[in-house]
Amino acid sequence: MNEKNRFFYNATAHIDEKLIDGLTGGEAGPESAAPEKKRRTPVRKTLAGALAAVLAVSLFVGGIFVWQNRTPESGGEKTVEPFKGTPGNYAGAKFISLADAAGALKSEYGDSYLDQSRSDHLNRIRAFFDRITESLLNGKENAVVSPVNIYMAMSLLAECTGGTSRRQILDVLGVSGMEELREQSKRIWIQNSRDNEYGRSLLANSVWFSDGLTFKEACVKLLNDEHYASVFAGDFSDDAYLSAFKQWLSDQTGGLLDNCINELEIPEDTAAALASTLYYKTKWNDEYEKTEEGTFKGTRGDQSCVFNVKTVKGGAIFETDRFTAYRERLSDGNEMWFFLPSGDHTPEDVLKTDLVSFVYHPKDVRTFDCDVTVRMPDFDVDFNRSILEDLKKLGVIDCTDAAKADFSPLTDAKLQLGKVIHAARFKADKEGVEGAAFSLLLFCGGGPVERPPYDFTLDRPFVFMVVHGGVPICVGTVMEL
Repeated sequence: MNEKNRFFYNATAHIDEKLIDGLTGGEAGPESAAPEKKRRTPVRKTLAGALAAVLAVSLFVGGIFVWQNRTPESGGEKTVEPFKGTPGNYAGAKFISLADAAGALKSEYGDSYLDQSRSDHLNRIRAFFDRITESLLNGKENAVVSPVNIYMAMSLLAECTGGTSRRQILDVLGVSGMEELREQSKRIWIQNSRDNEYGRSLLANSVWFSDGLTFKEACVKLLNDEHYASVFAGDFSDDAYLSAFKQWLSDQTGGLLDNCINELEIPEDTAAALASTLYYKTKWNDEYEKTEEGTFKGTRGDQSCVFNVKTVKGGAIFETDRFTAYRERLSDGNEMWFFLPSGDHTPEDVLKTDLVSFVYHPKDVRTFDCDVTVRMPDFDVDFNRSILEDLKKLGVIDCTDAAKADFSPLTDAKLQLGKVIHAARFKADKEGVEGAAFSLLLFCGGGPVERPPYDFTLDRPFVFMVVHGGVPICVGTVMEL
């Protein structure tokens, strides 16, 4: 077994050595010709043993929480074509390692990770959420983003960078260093991981390498241990690998973003990709009791609609100069806030109020306890575009420049961040809410940077100079030929 596959073998720790070589396509090099010490309990080298090992890999990789074979929902433009594939079928990818999710950590750390005592740190992270929200939502069209999903993706990026590339990311996220970021990522993961009768909230991370990229095992181990990232390797020009990549995204987002995933274009020369996903579904704590015909006064005119209606005893209304807000309880213990602009104010004005910080520490607000009759229409909103320029405006700059990017913790190869895609969808109806998001970061080789063409023709009088060591040997002008 060669050294690279020895790392894969140690990472999985459950699979026969020959099977690892087969999965990774590695051939035994000269250093692996000598017999190695056998594992204490080796898998039988029979067809049945091999099949059992393959099944074990499939079960590890296929920790999937979606219903891939369900019938797509109808709804006009929102009809989604199911991603074509078998849930958990990543046959086009070579499995390297898969971290256990939050369950084991909850057992290990108990409630210590749920400690909310560090208010200064929480204020900094909420400031990032406010900035990214205001940057991506303009308040002029239907849209939804997942700030926490973007935070987790940026945590992966920070782990792979060094120098000023990393410092810029940490500054944008509002953390002092990687130890603080790793701990906060764990807190976020654990606090937002559940799958029970009250609701489903699941996060997932993964790293996808090109076969041609030589990566550093220490960084991959950190991605695995600290960020619970599954790691795969393959050829992005191979349809099977690309299909496995898209299948993973589909599985982790409950099929809710399959329309975006089907349209994803991954360049064949992609060196590596980082992916972070979120899936969320729960019901209302207080059920909607009835429906009423009504009118929604949209930006394009009045629309007839059906409102879901209920009256909540002892509800709270929050009034500011810009909006009136209502806090809705969800069955999993979370809250959903609605902000209705006041007077001549618009959603654009509301978004400039640092809403994430507001919901934790309302300021300049008048609060009323009353019996609130809520009328909410069904809605389904989405978002799908590159956010690289938005991140650059926030301060993530160096890792997008081939000359400045520092990915030395991950690889000695020259890389740059070429594309960042964020997609999200959220829908609400009488029964409850469902949402999903993914953030995808694509790395390309840091070869010659494309420059705009420029035509420099000496077709009129010009000046010339010959220099040596800064000393002008000749200087002249050409006025005629």
